[in-house]
Amino acid sequence: MRFTLQFPWKMKDISWFVSVCSSNGLTVSENQAAKFEAYRRLLVDWNRRINLMSRKDEENFYPKHAINCISFLFKSNLKPGAKILDLGTGGGLPGIPLKILNPDLNLCLVDSIAKKTTAVSSISGELDLANVEVVTGRAEELAKTDEFKGQFDYVISRAAGKLGELAKWSRGFLKGAEVRIGSTIPAGTLIVLKGGELTDELKHARNLKFVESISVDEITFDGMDELDNKDKKLVVVEYRKADASVWRIN
Repeated sequence: MRFTLQFPWKMKDISWFVSVCSSNGLTVSENQAAKFEAYRRLLVDWNRRINLMSRKDEENFYPKHAINCISFLFKSNLKPGAKILDLGTGGGLPGIPLKILNPDLNLCLVDSIAKKTTAVSSISGELDLANVEVVTGRAEELAKTDEFKGQFDYVISRAAGKLGELAKWSRGFLKGAEVRIGSTIPAGTLIVLKGGELTDELKHARNLKFVESISVDEITFDGMDELDNKDKKLVVVEYRKADASVWRIN
């Protein structure tokens, strides 16, 4: 299945997505482009049965969702073969787009709403994605279990809650912190994709006793001037090393 850049730029379809990725140094193969299109169709189909995203976003999957999930990869990298927990995944965002672009990732998609995990489990199966687990449950409970505590390199979330709450819920899932090397986001961290005003959330989260540091980077890239909502940030929460061996949720 071949995708050529034959559509107008403003249509913001799969060709737009592939073009923006290419302009920012990220190659999307024909197979990956086909996976994204299959994912979009499945997500829209399920969205007409249960609420996975805004109905008005169904025709704007690529600028509203796909590009926002993966654009931090234009300047940052994930540890190869990392084990990632997508917290509050909804319809599989951002986990499934990241998995399509990085097939070596091991992915656990978590949501507390059973009808959403039913949908995303079906979608993942239809896409034939390997090493993907879908779990129904509350983060604060799952993080206490032997199956989940200390098992993941990253927890990632796309604005599934307040930053302080996400930091608290996520720390039990993570392995010990690693040293940052180059543009690779260090393992043992929480990655949050957020927009809007974060001053109060950051102040609260930075005061948490188990938080070592929080970095906030504006996500910018070639082609983002075509987007309606340009205010997106990559937030990385690093935890105190002393806390890494004490996996509990207070």
